[in-house]
Amino acid sequence: MSQLTPINTIVAGSSKSCVSPGYLRPILAQDTGRYDVAMKVQRSPAVIEAGMFLSSRDPSPMYLPPQWSASVHPEGKAYFYRDSGLRIVTDSYLYTPAIGEKICAWSQEVEKQAASKDFILNESVELFLQIEDDDCNYYFADHATQTLFWLEDLDTTELGLLPVISSSHLKLLLEAQYWTHVENFCMHFGGLPQKSIDDLILVFTHALADNLTSSLSTFLYDTPTCEKFLNLLTSSRDRIHDGFIVSLVARLWGQIMYNRYETHYGQEQARLSRDCSIIEYEQTSEIQWTKPVISLLSLKTSDAYLKRLDELYIDHYVYGTDWDSFMTSCVKGWLRTCCGSAGLLLLHVFCFFLPVQPVVAYISSALACMSLLTGALLIHRHEELEKAGATPAHEYLKAVCSDRFNFQGVALAYSLPKALFLWSLVAFLSQGAVLVCYLSCSTLAISAIILFLVAFQRATSTTSLDFSPVTRIFSRSKGIKEDASLV
Repeated sequence: MSQLTPINTIVAGSSKSCVSPGYLRPILAQDTGRYDVAMKVQRSPAVIEAGMFLSSRDPSPMYLPPQWSASVHPEGKAYFYRDSGLRIVTDSYLYTPAIGEKICAWSQEVEKQAASKDFILNESVELFLQIEDDDCNYYFADHATQTLFWLEDLDTTELGLLPVISSSHLKLLLEAQYWTHVENFCMHFGGLPQKSIDDLILVFTHALADNLTSSLSTFLYDTPTCEKFLNLLTSSRDRIHDGFIVSLVARLWGQIMYNRYETHYGQEQARLSRDCSIIEYEQTSEIQWTKPVISLLSLKTSDAYLKRLDELYIDHYVYGTDWDSFMTSCVKGWLRTCCGSAGLLLLHVFCFFLPVQPVVAYISSALACMSLLTGALLIHRHEELEKAGATPAHEYLKAVCSDRFNFQGVALAYSLPKALFLWSLVAFLSQGAVLVCYLSCSTLAISAIILFLVAFQRATSTTSLDFSPVTRIFSRSKGIKEDASLV
């Protein structure tokens, strides 16, 4: 931040000028507060004058400072630009005389400072100004190099930019900011070069092919979205000088540039697969002994959640499509488990008519109730995140990620409905096994049940049961008996 020599500005509602000291603040194109509600208005009835808006009559003039013109963004926001001399744009409302006076004063001050630093500001350079009380926010955009710059040396942290590894990596961030500027002020400068939309079509064509041939593409959009954008861009190719198309192209390039920053596009070590970690963080002491405990208590249902959460948050970057798919599958799984738990609770009615152990029946029904409750709570808490996209997903994962346990607690919470249902099912079916043995009065039923469970485990699980300890014990006892018989 640089403090300027105080300049004269007109105070609104005053008939004379007064000295108003202010600061010239460097900002990013994304920090202009474009979507903030600065003021609220009140609608009221109006009088329609005779012949109002008649084509042969001139409308009531709205005065702007000399050499300034007004334009309206496709979203509806008015902005103002100056074409003579140094090109300037602002979203401050110049129809207010006091604002117009301040903008003119600050533009002179910025041009003076640029001249003192021997900056050559040619036709490709555009200055953004924004009045904030007595201060003025600013940045320069260069359409030739597609980047932003300022009048003084600035640290990326001071500006709010993310850390980088090289000047070319920093250029990707600044180019993303440049495209944000073009998106916000797209109607006045005559459009973009044809190459900008042609290259964008090529990018989406390659991304579509990458998505079709790989499930781990690092591009930020999935296959259906790429197809939609390709159709849109192809049909808009001949209208690149239209401000509406400029806004579309600039928004897509801004997203792509930020994605390239995250994948380290063109750097020594680029991210070529979305499951690949390339950033070295400070060593964290994540507690590891809790993982097998959580896995055992959840009957390994937490393992898949933990693995997927780690994959979704690699290098603290989240793909919106992956998150939406994951959260949709989670909600569907919790819903299925709730239905299963409700059905299992209904089956406990038979416990009133059969000779079962009341304590085991109580435990089984309590576990089913807990499964139903946790499933309903998880669905309620995550229904807004089901189709949230990348930004809300990143904020959520950043908030729930623990320094000591990472996503272990989240994975356990996500697995609780199914784990509790399985434990309830085991307790409920154990009653049936005891009942079968009670009615048959034979160990044959117990042996059959055990053999069935072992066969099922070996046929369906990638982890086979290890009977080597039992075999060694049996062999040792047999050898002792043989030695005793010889004696």
